[in-house]
Amino acid sequence: MRSYAFIAATYPLRWLIAHLARGIIFLSRKRILLVFGMSRSGTSMLSKFLALGPAVVLMHEPEVELLRERFGKDRFFTQQIFWDFVHSEEQREFKVHSLVCIAMLAALKAARDVKTIVIKPIALIDVMQETYEALAQAEVVYICRHPAGRSESILRQAYHDQNIQEISLAALEELGRDWGQTQHRVQALFKKHPSWHWVFLETLTTNPLKELHILYEQLDLSWSEEIAAEIEQRTTKDGGYYAVQRDSSKQADKWRKSLTGEQVEAIRHGTLPFETNLYEGF
Repeated sequence: MRSYAFIAATYPLRWLIAHLARGIIFLSRKRILLVFGMSRSGTSMLSKFLALGPAVVLMHEPEVELLRERFGKDRFFTQQIFWDFVHSEEQREFKVHSLVCIAMLAALKAARDVKTIVIKPIALIDVMQETYEALAQAEVVYICRHPAGRSESILRQAYHDQNIQEISLAALEELGRDWGQTQHRVQALFKKHPSWHWVFLETLTTNPLKELHILYEQLDLSWSEEIAAEIEQRTTKDGGYYAVQRDSSKQADKWRKSLTGEQVEAIRHGTLPFETNLYEGF
């Protein structure tokens, strides 16, 4: 609650706070690692795997708790209110300011031996550029998932959470369109920022130990046998629906058995205008 009060009170001074945040993060010798991606694309898995080392801490979707304070924990905070905030153009500067304050307060509160703070927003891709500019020292990792794989996961989530049995072809096409538009926008950002790290979920799940070891080296994170053992344990069998534990060998092409040809074509049709060329045929 104190964090949200601070964010709200300092919003009129957001440019000054951004300068202050950069200074505090630098002087505290912390590094901010931002993990972005569309919903149902593996951001939770990736961010938690990147925070397994003893000198790393993870802030998982911290803006959700802030919004609970903003709208009231039970009576007024709903999924619709949250997603309205996520997709609101009018809230862009507030979203950036929130992430900047979160990073600064985390740097102030983290133990001295913590070197890296991983922050995984739930879905704030629209402010990747602005957040990166405000936190000039931050590193960015973006994870991308096949549009049909993401859509299939959303279908399963709708069934699991709301018992929705079927989603129309028009809705699936809209999911494809949203995916294509987002990837097109993010691809443009990567042309500006070649130091950012792009991860494909399918590549990551094909060989988690190898790919994560490579990513650890690219991000200058310390690798150990304990980290390897934890990753192996979490990628060889399925856990609960929202658990960060999956049989990775089943993840990349799960959609091929779950979606009909019509459904795949609807998703593909939505992606085509954006010509991302990230996946063959999509």
